[in-house]
Amino acid sequence: MKKLLLLLSLSPILFADVIGGIAITIDQETITLYEIKQEQEISKLSVRKTVDQLIRSKLERIEAKERHVSVSNQEVLDDLKKMAKTNNMTLSQLYEAMSSARHLSESQTKAKTKEKLLKQKLFNAIAMSKMEEPTDEEVEEYYNLHLSDYQAPKSVDVIIYSSQNKEALQKKMLNPMMNIPGVKTENTKIDTAKINPRLAQLIIKTKDNHFTPILPQMGSTGHMAFYVLQKNDINTPPLELIRTQVENKIMDDYREHILNEHFQRMRVNADIKILRLPK
Repeated sequence: MKKLLLLLSLSPILFADVIGGIAITIDQETITLYEIKQEQEISKLSVRKTVDQLIRSKLERIEAKERHVSVSNQEVLDDLKKMAKTNNMTLSQLYEAMSSARHLSESQTKAKTKEKLLKQKLFNAIAMSKMEEPTDEEVEEYYNLHLSDYQAPKSVDVIIYSSQNKEALQKKMLNPMMNIPGVKTENTKIDTAKINPRLAQLIIKTKDNHFTPILPQMGSTGHMAFYVLQKNDINTPPLELIRTQVENKIMDDYREHILNEHFQRMRVNADIKILRLPK
């Protein structure tokens, strides 16, 4: 009996060690085995690439502290509300969409949003003075090298699956030939220029004969998914129609290049110790 009581009393300690066991130290910051496993479940990357991402994230936090850069909970909420409004969703529908598309919980979505905003502020502090607008020649060269990135179909043939019951919809998607009560299907042709741009991009990027992730049903409390049958009239818009989009992409790439160089130098100089990694 005493041995059993001792074992029970030690269980929380042993469990905490497994969950919170330190895997890596970076100056005064730490990365636990649990953090690595949790991030790997989300990213689906190898342990090594997941560790690289987490080290970068910790270095960003260290830099933010040194520069007194922070992101408040209200800023996170405001950004999420803006994202929801852009996609014609409520905040609850946005969380549900993130859960379906990226397997992120509400708290994880907020954490990822906070990381994004922190990175934006850090960029303004680190690299803004180094940024220059791309020249016309640079824009044209980038456009010609990345034509496939801007190709888009005028329309897409799809089957819309919808249901008030998410589990029923998931079952139907796994067994399309099965009759599942409560699930409706509708064959239609979508004009990509007439729907929400983010939804259009999601459908365009989905391979033929594949489903999109489950999404909140527009104007309803239900759920929906698109089965992409065929993309029609694929074309590349002329540069002048998408010049701003191309310029923004060039600036984004350059911004990331500057930040990568900065944090690579920071990583070289940091005191990083890898104690153990998940098996």
